[in-house]
Amino acid sequence: MEKILAKFNEMTDNEFDYIKLSSVNVNVRKKTCDFNFIYPAAKEGRITAKREFVENTFKRLIRSTADVHIKLKKSHFDFDFFKADFFAFLSTYPTLSNTLADKDVVCVSDESGNPVIRLRLQQSVYDYCVAQNLRASMEDFLSVNFCEEIGIELLSTGTTEIDVKAPATPASTYVLDRPEEGRLIRPQNVEEFIGKIIYEPAGYIEDITAPKEVAVLCGTVSRIYEQARKPKEGQEQSDRKFFKFVLEDYTGSVSCVYFPTKKTVEQFSLLTQGRQIVARGKIEEDTYRGGGAKSFLVRDISLCTLPETFAPNRMRRRVPDAYSVVFPEKHVESAQSSLFDGIAATKSIPSFVRGKTFCVFDIETTGFNPDSNKIIEIGAVKVVDGLVTETFSTFINPDELLPEKIIKLTHIEDKDLVGQPHVDEVLIDFYKFTDGAILVGQNVQFDVGFIRAYGAPLNIYFDNQLMDTLSLAKTYIPGLHNYKLGTIAKHFNIVNRGAHRAIYDAWATMEVFMKIAEKLN
Repeated sequence: MEKILAKFNEMTDNEFDYIKLSSVNVNVRKKTCDFNFIYPAAKEGRITAKREFVENTFKRLIRSTADVHIKLKKSHFDFDFFKADFFAFLSTYPTLSNTLADKDVVCVSDESGNPVIRLRLQQSVYDYCVAQNLRASMEDFLSVNFCEEIGIELLSTGTTEIDVKAPATPASTYVLDRPEEGRLIRPQNVEEFIGKIIYEPAGYIEDITAPKEVAVLCGTVSRIYEQARKPKEGQEQSDRKFFKFVLEDYTGSVSCVYFPTKKTVEQFSLLTQGRQIVARGKIEEDTYRGGGAKSFLVRDISLCTLPETFAPNRMRRRVPDAYSVVFPEKHVESAQSSLFDGIAATKSIPSFVRGKTFCVFDIETTGFNPDSNKIIEIGAVKVVDGLVTETFSTFINPDELLPEKIIKLTHIEDKDLVGQPHVDEVLIDFYKFTDGAILVGQNVQFDVGFIRAYGAPLNIYFDNQLMDTLSLAKTYIPGLHNYKLGTIAKHFNIVNRGAHRAIYDAWATMEVFMKIAEKLN
């Protein structure tokens, strides 16, 4: 089409070089082809006078066996009308559109008076947009639909208002596990049921925001019941009813409401609990339940089957470039031989650990349940190619008093934790420290359970390969009366300089691991 527009401008001496192609609609069955052009509102008089000439010129240039129709439309930016079209366009990006409420899209003016569309986004969604370069897609949408110079600006939640002529674009802090996929669920075997059939992918229920004019969600139906509509003031009770049900996908659930017509009430009654559907409708705040609850007002329903194998596409924090509160200490080479009692000499390094990076770590907590207890210390030793390179050690402020039994066990007191960094700060640095490493621990599932539980809300996922010295010892050192760290260490004549303190337990665990590594292939 660029060649056609160039030829058109050449034939007309650039008299109409402001005309832009907006879209092309082809109907194969009817053998028609509609070319939709737009022009600035200021040029309406000129186009009105020359419309027939312009249309005929384009028809001569467009060679097609189909019946060609030329349509010229005035470009006029009206924000209220624009929002509806813009949200329809964004529906192709459910990760964005399902988290974007109407109030989050505003129109401001730059210094020249040109409109700028400003989107306020959750931080993770903002970073997703940056990573996927969705701003370029939005600019393309504006370019093909308007002749006006319209800017687009993305702001993350909490960002201060900035100069619209030079919006900041910081490096993305987050990235999707599978960037090409988006946060979408793609229903299969879609069948028409009520309203227009829905072929679009669905967003995650956990991502929805309200109010939202158009949303597509899918899931399994449960708890269906009907309820009589309340009559309006002055009216008698009618027999009209509406339906409520719950829709649950892999990420969450939402309360749904459907108001049937006389034609669809019988059809809806065929919807049974356990049926999988994809639905289109409107998201609203559920004022009855409160607490940020949302309600899905369903308009269209299609039957479908959900993917049998599905893993939510997590928004993962990127590994930071630098440490912020906990700075690992480099380990001096001269100490290696005494620490390993000869193991660290290159010729004595077990072949199993060569070419690998291990992070041997231990944590101290206020209890055994990550849902209710806190991490108060992390200690870790990094081993690269069989040699210790760095150590990581810090207290963590739990913002609560320690149980007396924890003080007696660890000898950590409340005063030791005052002024120490909080767990969210520490885990970001620990995430960097463990990047690319195999995580090793004594009963490692306990320690990993805590760091995963506290890391997930930060979009930090410790998915590293795990090795457990407890399990390894049971396999390769049979016959011990128990397999506590102290017992295993004593078997190898390893001295733990401070049992139940994270960094010392991590050192002892590392030495145990290196001894067992001699037995591994």
